[in-house]
Amino acid sequence: MIHKKDKNSTDSVVNKKRLRVFLLFLLLSLIFWMLIKLSKNYISDVEINLAYTDIPQNKLLQNIPDQKINLTVKTIGFKLLSYGLKTRTLNYSLNDIEHKKKSDLYFSLTKSKINFLQAQLSAETTVLKVKPDTLFFDLGVKKSKKVKVISHVNLEFKPGFNLTKEKVFTPSNITISGPKKAIDSIDEVHTEILEMKDVFEPFERKIKLINPSKSISLSTEEITVKGKVEKITQGTFILPYRIINLPKKYLISTYPKEVKVVFQVALNDYNNISENSFKIQCDYKHSEDNNLEYLIPKIVEKPDVLFDVKVIPNKIDYLIKK
Repeated sequence: MIHKKDKNSTDSVVNKKRLRVFLLFLLLSLIFWMLIKLSKNYISDVEINLAYTDIPQNKLLQNIPDQKINLTVKTIGFKLLSYGLKTRTLNYSLNDIEHKKKSDLYFSLTKSKINFLQAQLSAETTVLKVKPDTLFFDLGVKKSKKVKVISHVNLEFKPGFNLTKEKVFTPSNITISGPKKAIDSIDEVHTEILEMKDVFEPFERKIKLINPSKSISLSTEEITVKGKVEKITQGTFILPYRIINLPKKYLISTYPKEVKVVFQVALNDYNNISENSFKIQCDYKHSEDNNLEYLIPKIVEKPDVLFDVKVIPNKIDYLIKK
């Protein structure tokens, strides 16, 4: 005797199997239907990226031309589906572009490139039409010139260390090449920012250059910066100064009579620095011409190996006796 509960359970299992079979046949039918549809020919528009080739010798594109065109194609559904999923890039030759009179503009009739474009697509694809019907190009004469490099190097030294010579950049000038329109407006090229911290030893680094325009090329993509870093020390001298351009009929009294010179120098060069290495003078005429009531002491001679040199005080009081 079969219980009602057991019968219901058996019917449920059978129904589930029937449902699975139905869904399987439905899926297979859908797949076969899609295969049949995709194997048929269709006509549709496809967007294509362009890569321009065969630019006339000694000519350059001064502006960015159209980067995309639309092709009306006849092809099977499978290919059309692949074109829709991924945009293709095709070469577009400029070997036969024509010059528009009384201007720098050139043009190309896209219908003349149908066979050229179709040859880069699959055999199942036929190009029927190209949009737009004309492409325009602003071509200029290729030009080159030298420009200076502007560096952006920020250094932070460990306490007691510093540069003992100016940073050296190689090269300090580069050659840029491109359309005349772009080249004429560029006089310098900048580097990327280089940050260096806790510097305590000589260094040599590469820095990339920033191209100011996509239409120009640089003779090098990077430069080298070198710096000599040594341990430094501070030195001071109390020194007299000389007054120049003082009229002969004047007698002058100044205070103070001497100034302090404070400087930094590499530890290895310290013993080579003496009081005789400096010459300080005050220009009376400069103070008179600028209506100053004081003289300004200036260092006119000092060793080349010094850096961060200053005079204390920076003003000298004076009294004139005629």
